[in-house]
Amino acid sequence: MAERNNTRSPGMIRVLLACAVLALLGSGWPAEAPWWTYLGAALGLLFGLVGIYGRPGLLVREPLLWAAADALCASLVVPGTGGGTSWFFVLYPLSALSLSRFEQAERVLLSGPVLAAGYLAAALITGGGGPGIWVRTAAILVAFGLAAATSLQLQEASRRERELAEALRESHDQEERELELVMRLGPLLANLSLEAVLQWTAETASALTGAPYAHAALLDGASHRTFTAEKREAYPNWWHPEIQKLLLWSCRERKTVRSEEEVCGMRGFVAAPFTSAGAEPSGALVVGGREPGPADERALEMLAAQVAPVLERNRVQAPGGRDPVTGLPGYSSLYRTLRSELSGERQITLLAADINGLRRYNRAHGLAAGDLLLRQIARSLENLQLEAFRCGGDEFAVLIRGSSRARANKASRAIQQATVRLTSDSRTPLSASVGYVLSRSGEDADELIERALATAEETKGEQVMAWQVALAPGEQTDRTAAALVEASEVRMPYLGAHMRVVSSLVRRMAEVMGLQREEVELFSLGGLLHDIGKIGIPDEILLKEDPLTDEEYETIKSHPVLGARILEAAGGMEPVIPAVRHHHERLDGRGYPDGLQGEEIPLAARIVFVADAFEAMTRGRPYQYRISPREALEEIERNAGTQFDPVVASALRQVVEEFPDRRTGTGG
Repeated sequence: MAERNNTRSPGMIRVLLACAVLALLGSGWPAEAPWWTYLGAALGLLFGLVGIYGRPGLLVREPLLWAAADALCASLVVPGTGGGTSWFFVLYPLSALSLSRFEQAERVLLSGPVLAAGYLAAALITGGGGPGIWVRTAAILVAFGLAAATSLQLQEASRRERELAEALRESHDQEERELELVMRLGPLLANLSLEAVLQWTAETASALTGAPYAHAALLDGASHRTFTAEKREAYPNWWHPEIQKLLLWSCRERKTVRSEEEVCGMRGFVAAPFTSAGAEPSGALVVGGREPGPADERALEMLAAQVAPVLERNRVQAPGGRDPVTGLPGYSSLYRTLRSELSGERQITLLAADINGLRRYNRAHGLAAGDLLLRQIARSLENLQLEAFRCGGDEFAVLIRGSSRARANKASRAIQQATVRLTSDSRTPLSASVGYVLSRSGEDADELIERALATAEETKGEQVMAWQVALAPGEQTDRTAAALVEASEVRMPYLGAHMRVVSSLVRRMAEVMGLQREEVELFSLGGLLHDIGKIGIPDEILLKEDPLTDEEYETIKSHPVLGARILEAAGGMEPVIPAVRHHHERLDGRGYPDGLQGEEIPLAARIVFVADAFEAMTRGRPYQYRISPREALEEIERNAGTQFDPVVASALRQVVEEFPDRRTGTGG
């Protein structure tokens, strides 16, 4: 196809010339032209058609044959129409000029003599040479020489043009490959810290443009990195006025800008803004020390555009980088975010979650499955629109801006439910120990994180201890109790932790009171399940931060009866039901649900009542702040004889005095 296109235009020129010659001959000018003159014009027409249609291929592909054909046609027409005086002699110079399209120099040199020899032979054969034949031959050779010189120059220019085009294409392809690599690195950059992304961007900008100086900076004035590819005595830094001007100028104009100023002995500074679609520029990328071309500017702009969304996400969500497994912001990002929030004296609620049994899960299913599980937990937290972080191997954190126990409880329950749901079909089901803390005035990030992690660890300790001390009556009872407590914890993590502590307190108090081992175990199980009925209370009441209304309080008061019904339906839990149904009965008969008084109230219920009240006061509730163990003990003793059993209250004092910390007092 290319060869045919290369011969089509010369072929059309030959057809037009041949038609013009035939027309002139047919009109009788010049008069009495011999028959070979018509043959030369006809052959010229034939060769023109061959060039147009590209057939046969041999003639089309061989320029030397075209020269011979032109010589033949001209040598037949010119001698028969006047020889040296013929107007058609112009066909020879035209044929010589057509040699300039030949690509090989040796063929140009060969085709000239072929053309001249053709003229001499035709002139001599037809008798049209005359005394001026050598002059005309010399004219043909002069025209040939001019054509040859032109051809060689054009060939050299064409060769250089092809080389330059090829070099340009390769350079463009290389730039495209480099920029494609940069674009593919975008997801990996999201895992780096803000400073690491800025440093990588500066180094890459220097490599792409060849500039010895590169600087990446955000407008906040605190996030910037410089890269230098050469050793010099001085380089401009972030605080240099010219660099500041370039950065602000490019961000204001939202485009690439140049500076002709000399800075530290360097010129050629260009700045491209970090701009995401639909967002204001967050900073700029500056290079200098080398006069950049259009390709350099384009590369700089594409790099800045690719990095801009990564910088924006990291600046807002993950200033310290992301965890490579889950994609969540990592521990360093949590620390930086907390430090920023606490520096403004803002209230923070911080949750810490520990995935229980992750090592066992990894051993059973493999590390890849464990990583997949962690990613699924992370996606669940993101789908719940929780600001989550991964703090360690099996630890997550959730940041809630503001002081909200209700939101913390909901988030805790969401983490519990996600962990249980994702491993419910596994032979190694997991759970999550979740704790939360509220920030204190003047507290720093380290202290807040340490308290949150300690709370989660404390909850885990309570969980382990509770299974050790409370599930003794029998295998079936163990399974039933475990399922019920698991359900309560999925419903509300605070509730599961509360019931475990009450169970431990009941065990200690029953031992101090000298009860038999079987009673201790049974009463401890009653403490573990005493609030199981609360899983039937609506969230808006159970997690309400403000004081309850009378109607809401009546709903809360139904939980002992709900708990008893749940245990009745479970089967095999009948000995525990009295402690659960009556753990809010008062000695003076003013309790609920049945208004029992004095000795009518089962001993297990009286012990659970005291342990429940003490644990609730020292832990705190959504609508009530916690008090110290000493204050809680004094409150219980003040109400002994009317609300609480005095003997049980005395047993509680012994437990508290033996274990001053209410958590260690639970048997930990």
